[in-house]
Amino acid sequence: MPRPSPHQLLAGLGAALLLARSAPARACSVCGCGDPLLLSSDPAAIAGPLRLQLDAEYLRVDAGTDGAPGSTDELVQWSTRLNLAWRPLEALSLTATLPWVHKTIRTVGGGAAVTSSELAGPGDVEVAARWSAWRAVEVGARRVQEVAFSAGSALPTGRKDARDGGALIDPHGQLGTGGWGPFAGVHYRLEQGDFTAFASLSYRVRTEARYFDGTRYRFGDAALWSLHGQWQASRRWVLDLGLDGRRAAADRATDEAGLVDPRVASTGGTVLAAAPAVYLGVGGELWLFARGQLPVLQALRGQQRVWPSASLGLQLTVR
Repeated sequence: MPRPSPHQLLAGLGAALLLARSAPARACSVCGCGDPLLLSSDPAAIAGPLRLQLDAEYLRVDAGTDGAPGSTDELVQWSTRLNLAWRPLEALSLTATLPWVHKTIRTVGGGAAVTSSELAGPGDVEVAARWSAWRAVEVGARRVQEVAFSAGSALPTGRKDARDGGALIDPHGQLGTGGWGPFAGVHYRLEQGDFTAFASLSYRVRTEARYFDGTRYRFGDAALWSLHGQWQASRRWVLDLGLDGRRAAADRATDEAGLVDPRVASTGGTVLAAAPAVYLGVGGELWLFARGQLPVLQALRGQQRVWPSASLGLQLTVR
């Protein structure tokens, strides 16, 4: 059966990737809105044997400062990510994401602003697999449908025990989570001519991190979903618009004496974001893309705010 062209399939990437690192709460870089697999939903990963991508992203979230009413922690993160998607079999895609992260937390309150922490270095690597369980092609109708399952995990590769003097920097300001982040999900894709629709539902679990000072911290588990539509305006232009969401449990903290706070203040809740993107073919199999995230609903615990974020990158399919 004939396969759709890579240019027709390219639209599917926007559905998965758009909010790859956006998120509510102070754990913004830990567990984002939308499909966590991302790369295996990329058309290059489907059409491909190998796809390389390099992108840069900016995001910001604010949350109330622990133990300091009236103060706010402003976390700004710049990420540069190398993404690889390999398709060794017709129905199987394997992906890996290697991030370099720069994080800054500013504490604002009482008319003053102080930089609480600033770190840069490798973040948590993400690995995953996507298996296409069912695929149907109707040539006359120009229709393709696919159901796939995914599984993977964030690995505790980023540094998680950075100090400010002798004190541990807030876990949200660390480069890594210090724990594992396994997830599983189901995905559906429909192509009809020059239009593509994509939907996914996933769930990610977080394990506990242990620190040198005897404390422990666990970021909240989360349900993640995506619903997108894309239009191939021409051979070189693809437009994407959709919604991505996340509903997360509150974080859990344990102090050095073993006392547990099962619901850390200003963590957890629900976020829904509009997800526009545009892709431009710049020659051969090389594409330039720009994505944005615009939160439209924030039902978050405590004092939290998610700001719009943006990313820009290049992707190349190797054949």
